[in-house]
Amino acid sequence: MSIYKELGLKTIINASDTYTKIGGSRMNADVLAAMREAGEYFVDIVEFRDKACAAIAAMTGNEAAFVSSGAGACVVLAAASLICGGDPALIAMLPDASKCEKNEIIVFASQTEIPMLPYWRIIGFSGARIVKIADDLDSLRKEINGRTAGVFFFLADLYEAGLPRIEEIIQVAHERNVQVIIDAAAQLPPKANLWHYTRDLGADGIIFSGGKYIMGPQSTGLFLGRSEIVRRCAELSNPNCHIGRPYKVGKEEYAAFYAAIKHFVEADEDQAKATQHKHLDYIEDKLADCSHISIKRVNEGRLGQDAPRLLIDFLDGRQGCECARFMYEHCDPAIDIGYFRPNDPSGNANQIFVNSINLREHELPHIVHSIQRFLAL
Repeated sequence: MSIYKELGLKTIINASDTYTKIGGSRMNADVLAAMREAGEYFVDIVEFRDKACAAIAAMTGNEAAFVSSGAGACVVLAAASLICGGDPALIAMLPDASKCEKNEIIVFASQTEIPMLPYWRIIGFSGARIVKIADDLDSLRKEINGRTAGVFFFLADLYEAGLPRIEEIIQVAHERNVQVIIDAAAQLPPKANLWHYTRDLGADGIIFSGGKYIMGPQSTGLFLGRSEIVRRCAELSNPNCHIGRPYKVGKEEYAAFYAAIKHFVEADEDQAKATQHKHLDYIEDKLADCSHISIKRVNEGRLGQDAPRLLIDFLDGRQGCECARFMYEHCDPAIDIGYFRPNDPSGNANQIFVNSINLREHELPHIVHSIQRFLAL
């Protein structure tokens, strides 16, 4: 009996996305084997972390890397590293940043006004004061002052609408000796994003989730960028008893994440995408004769990633949330299908979407049958 059955839980077919609420993504056999092997032995955790992170930095073309317990943890640690500047006395005081000479983090106001993406709030967990500014370069120039520790920028189509280009933001900030950190938690693929914004555009750091398209443990996140920031993140983190102590990463997660990102960097992106399209082809073909729906293929994820999806519109006025509820409550295994809430700028309420990144072939007929059952109601 599986642990899920023992606890009376229905398993879920993930046809939506790499959402945290259902576990992110699937780890492949090599990643699971690395996690299991690491659990069989003991190792100096700091030495393991440092060597694994050095290897990750090399394979991603970055100056340095740091693995923490999620993208959110990386946001807190990166912000804390900027405001304390490596000062041991200030590190010991966090999250009280009142004694930090530079304790303000600038964000663009529009990036804080998207209800579905409130992750900017996590910056404040470091103790930093979040300063919201208007969406233009003149405001950035005006608001940078002696208390500015850094600028945070959130990467996604929804976040970036109406804002200056990130290259311009980096240039203005660097002219005033202020560092720029990019939160790109879900912005893979393409894998080139691992090095493009830091190595090519000059951002001081970028943050990714380990449990989304990298397909590592859900409890991991990755910071890539300046070695000075990475060194400070390490000082702030486990095994030291500072603000990062709760963001502990075990030897099993380090091993699994290392295996996952190595596979992600070395994998053939075109082949992976071909498999995703093949799974979407099956679903689209099987639903082609269904009335009251229209189906469209798009080549980007919900937040602009390079990942294909099917958009299915209900032409009879039904809403996507109704279909999602049916597939979750009346199917076993349950199916998590993508849908949009009213006023969601990334889609409309009469749609569902299918993302095949986490799908396996034997799950495809269940998805088709469940949608057909819903249409027959």
